[in-house]
Amino acid sequence: MKNRQLIPYWTNTSSNDIIKLILKRSTTVKEKIERLLKDETIEVIIDQETVIMGIEQNEDNIWGLLVGTGYLKIVETINLVESRYGVKIVNHEIKTLFQGIVREWFQDKVMGNDLNSILKDLVTLNLEEFEKKFEILVKEMFSYMDVGESTAENFYHAFVLGILVGLKDSYYVNSNRESGFGRYDIMLEPKDKKANSFIIEFKVLENKKEKTMEETIANAKKQIEEKKYEANLKERGYTNITKMVFAFKGKEVKMEVI
Repeated sequence: MKNRQLIPYWTNTSSNDIIKLILKRSTTVKEKIERLLKDETIEVIIDQETVIMGIEQNEDNIWGLLVGTGYLKIVETINLVESRYGVKIVNHEIKTLFQGIVREWFQDKVMGNDLNSILKDLVTLNLEEFEKKFEILVKEMFSYMDVGESTAENFYHAFVLGILVGLKDSYYVNSNRESGFGRYDIMLEPKDKKANSFIIEFKVLENKKEKTMEETIANAKKQIEEKKYEANLKERGYTNITKMVFAFKGKEVKMEVI
């Protein structure tokens, strides 16, 4: 009332530690939470006699708990004998709560892989180490993300762009701007012109056109060279330019430097 704002303060009046614990330990629960956040109905088994003790050891128990405590609602009875139901998030307040928990989990994962170390490997051209750490991060994160075929390239682009924002103190991070005869995906322009600069291109394997990741990489390299994406950097006096290609297929990634 004091701030004249309608905010669900009640969601912070109790601990959500059990939900966080399940999220951290179960891959399939994470995947289902992602679907719930997209306002989908998911099919789960609900045990009406859920026991809190040891709940993290059996993921089926979490759904009975979330329904019983009002986080989820039953919208469909699929098989009464097997206690199988369709459930959804109750309302916008709970959706916001889940989004916060997933965001915390995401930050924990990124920090666990030492984001600063990954970025340092990139800008110092320690690219073998960078690729190893980046692959680990992708495998841990993308298994819980629903990447639609029509938006996959944008998804990967946004993911990498979010990581590179950590370089904002020493680099200008540019995205989808014109250079040469086209638009590059990402350009890292160092504030110190003697430092390493980068052109980064993303490609998702297109099954109709490409059979292997190597073909995808070859097409991306050809695009960078033919469209001369490095033109703007050269015009402004940058000489240490590294051109990189990332090819994606689901949570599989391959990187190559031109």
